Amino acid sequence: MIYLIRHGQAGFLKENYDQLSELGARQAQLLGKALKERNQSVSKIISGSLIRHRKSVDHSLESYGQKLSFTLDDRWNEYDHMELLAKYNPKFTDHSVIGDHLMKEENPMRSLQQILNNSISDWIKGEKEYVLEWQLFKENSWKALKELADQLKSGENAWVFTSGGPISAILIQLLSLKDEQFIDLQGRLVNSSVTKVLVGKNGLSLSTYNDYSHLDHNRNLITYR
Repeated sequence: MIYLIRHGQAGFLKENYDQLSELGARQAQLLGKALKERNQSVSKIISGSLIRHRKSVDHSLESYGQKLSFTLDDRWNEYDHMELLAKYNPKFTDHSVIGDHLMKEENPMRSLQQILNNSISDWIKGEKEYVLEWQLFKENSWKALKELADQLKSGENAWVFTSGGPISAILIQLLSLKDEQFIDLQGRLVNSSVTKVLVGKNGLSLSTYNDYSHLDHNRNLITYR
């Protein structure tokens, strides 16, 4: 089984997004505790190279109670949301401009979500040039998953600490969905949630999507950004 773990809450709406908030650290700790209580063994741990990924590993393993090593793989990194926003609207290269724009809206959070969704939609359409094109991002995520699956022996489990983007890109291919459904899949992923992929004789299949039962006891722990 491969556990695709979304990182804890990051620095949403802060200039430096790539950091865990205090709540994000707590979410990762609760995940590690839950994995320990469920007696979930792990043979291999992979992490994206972003700070929020690596810190999520650290906090989870601290609660899991074992000092385990992990490998970094850039293919598990998130796309650059700031590049997508800038291509959607060149004025959005500045965080203050985005903030000023949202303050004029009746529902700032809803407006921000729509802007983000529109920028992702443009990226998927491929009508503009990006440092990392959508098709390559999708291919990289799938190749990373396949390579990891090929390394696992019968009965072994792997944990992958990553972001909502790679997880959702994998689900698109795993479930033969349309690329446009990526936005909805990603938008539903909870911070520190677990999506399980079964590695079987007939290939890869989805076992569990977006499991955040380790947070269910307190709704204030459940975040999406």
